[in-house]
Amino acid sequence: MLKIRNGRDFVGGATMILVGLLFIWFGRELEAGNSFQMGPGYFPTMLSLILMALGALIIGQSLVVEAEQDGPETWNWKAYGLVILAPIGFGLVLAGLGLAPTMFFLIVGVASASRYANWRHSILLGLFLAACCVLLFTKLLSLPVSAFGPWVPFVGGLS
Repeated sequence: MLKIRNGRDFVGGATMILVGLLFIWFGRELEAGNSFQMGPGYFPTMLSLILMALGALIIGQSLVVEAEQDGPETWNWKAYGLVILAPIGFGLVLAGLGLAPTMFFLIVGVASASRYANWRHSILLGLFLAACCVLLFTKLLSLPVSAFGPWVPFVGGLS
């Protein structure tokens, strides 16, 4: 008989597997294709399979590694609120600010929800990831999104 040593990890891994199965089920009518001729269902299916594999690894770890016995944790409502509101804020200000400032503010804002985040590291992480997003999405993938929007003075008109 297997003994669950870390209940939180076990539930988290099972949730990841369930979410992966749900996404595969919802996308079952999309044609997946293959690695050389990808259909519209290929990427979501692969992400779901990766999510399910990670969930299985976490469940395996929960059966082997004992959970730390600390006092009861308090809920970090600030973190829940910021993580839930971040995608909404991203959608609302992307057209006005552009990709670079939006990603920077999003990353620094969500990182501030962590009890362990250092504001200097959050700013550096925000700058680095904003630059990487601009390079990837505007230059390499040529998506129709500008690096700086009209709300940013002096560079808002540049692409």
